[in-house]
Amino acid sequence: MENINQRFEQVLTHIDNNLSTSLDMGLLASIAQVPQYHFDFIFHSLFHTNIDDYIALLRNLEVAQQLGFDKSISIAKVAQSAGYQSEIAFVKAFSKSIGQSPQQFQQSPDWGNFFAKQQPLKTLSEGHEELSASDVNIEIVDLDSIALIVIKHRTLAEYLPQTIQAMRAFRQAHQLTAATSQTFNFIYQSTAAANEQYNIDIAVSINDTQKTALKSLIESSEFFYFDEIPKGRFASFIHTGSDEALHKKLKYLYGTWLIAQNKKESVELKDIPLIFEKVNITEPDKQQTRVYLALV
Repeated sequence: MENINQRFEQVLTHIDNNLSTSLDMGLLASIAQVPQYHFDFIFHSLFHTNIDDYIALLRNLEVAQQLGFDKSISIAKVAQSAGYQSEIAFVKAFSKSIGQSPQQFQQSPDWGNFFAKQQPLKTLSEGHEELSASDVNIEIVDLDSIALIVIKHRTLAEYLPQTIQAMRAFRQAHQLTAATSQTFNFIYQSTAAANEQYNIDIAVSINDTQKTALKSLIESSEFFYFDEIPKGRFASFIHTGSDEALHKKLKYLYGTWLIAQNKKESVELKDIPLIFEKVNITEPDKQQTRVYLALV
């Protein structure tokens, strides 16, 4: 089987050859032969940008040439030809990718910056520090299945505190204390700005007695449901510190570590999201995050 690097090179080729079409993330993940849950994490670890920003950059490099050489073409027409749903969305994406708004670039293009972005992967792959194995200390662990009650967050990141509070209130109402029940998050994306969609599941572990007692309540609930962490093998590490430092460790996990393991043992990922266990949640000075990446 081809290694992860080779498979993601095929993803890049597919993107280059199909920029004018809708690029489905499920298809890109299938080309890379990785679960879709983990595709963007791996892409970011390899190329230091997320997949949406990379595709937007390539598309906007193309349309920038139209704007730079045709002072009469309308921004709306360019946005439509580039496949954007609205002119506002185009202006936002173009400005982020190119460093000038479409109007600014059309009137006074910064060609030096434009040509520097002609090799985006080369630019993106340079100057990034890598952690060492001892910095992250990844181990392989075996877990038994863990029964859970879960609430999904599927809206803007700024509303995440309300979802967390809903789970906190549920736990208090049903005596699912931090001392007796573990706290887990299922992570579907690395970060999101406050005004962007953020997908995450918040979960609490339960025992058989609790599951039986709460069965009718959960089955009638609009927001909470039963799930589990399945029994299996996981790559795991414990993190103490900032979110920024955690993201660097995740890049190491999905990049350096996973690629090395894939070459050595043909390690592949299960179709299960990345899992965070939040440890010591009632003691701010002692809080830790244990990360679990499910392995086949």
